[in-house]
Amino acid sequence: MVNPPSPKPALHPSNELLRDILNCWGLTFEAIHPRISIQGSPERCLYRVVVDAGGSRHFLEELDSRTLPRKRLIAARIAHLEAKALPVAAPQTGLDGSFTQRVGSRNWQLTPFLEGIELNPEGSWRDAWRGKALALFLRDLRQASQNMAVHEDVFDLHGYVRKIVNDARRLHPNVCAELTPVFSLIERKLESCASLPVAFCHGDPHPLNMIWGTDRILGAIDWEFCGPKCVLHDMALILGCVGSEDENALSGPFITAFLKTLRGCGLLDSRLETHLPTWTLALRVAWLAEWLRRGDTEMTQFEVFYMRTLENRFFGRDKAF
Repeated sequence: MVNPPSPKPALHPSNELLRDILNCWGLTFEAIHPRISIQGSPERCLYRVVVDAGGSRHFLEELDSRTLPRKRLIAARIAHLEAKALPVAAPQTGLDGSFTQRVGSRNWQLTPFLEGIELNPEGSWRDAWRGKALALFLRDLRQASQNMAVHEDVFDLHGYVRKIVNDARRLHPNVCAELTPVFSLIERKLESCASLPVAFCHGDPHPLNMIWGTDRILGAIDWEFCGPKCVLHDMALILGCVGSEDENALSGPFITAFLKTLRGCGLLDSRLETHLPTWTLALRVAWLAEWLRRGDTEMTQFEVFYMRTLENRFFGRDKAF
């Protein structure tokens, strides 16, 4: 996983500039809504805001020019998935057919705005229906992406973990020392995962990257890490994220329904399930790397605690998963 360049402060667009921007999509600017909360990471762009134009509500982003090739690739993939009826909102093409538009010296992308019901991240682990819905989303994603051309190397989790661990030894030796047994376990276990099948994955499909309705997923957002990965990737990421919400979450209604539905729709057979704990624990290294990058001491210490907890739950003497 590679984070996009850190955003720099962007100038707030004037109404005149917004008119020029939206004209690139053949839309008439109507209103700007800077107070509307936007889900997803703000680090994915330089600036973002909700606007009304052409009788509809849209999500407008200013993009760093260095990210444009990747942004256009992701937009094309989302458009393909939307055409296959996956619940997503694809960026719109402008009058010239491009997913991004340049106005002056700034680059923009426009996406239909999905308004959902705000998720309570501390209580969602109790919602069995959300677990089932996310499992069915992964099933539908697998089907929708089957014939999609993806010319990209498969994400090498083993290599990624080795890099992060080596960096941690050099830059954060105290943190690394606390996790040495966990890192050693991950290294050994990942060696047996080399031959697992690959599929197109969202890359970061935790519950906060879903727009939720009253009883279903309205759309998936934040596709920054999408691409070919081990088939366990999305399942493991969800398992690790929901499991971090509460000490009882790994055996709670969300995870129970999630795993049951994955098994029922054929995404998780007995062989894959054997390796799911390894992939879940290994993916937490990405979260550790993010907290270290941000210098967030509190979250770093939580991640150390959580990774050691997962090691015990998955592989310890009293394993209970």
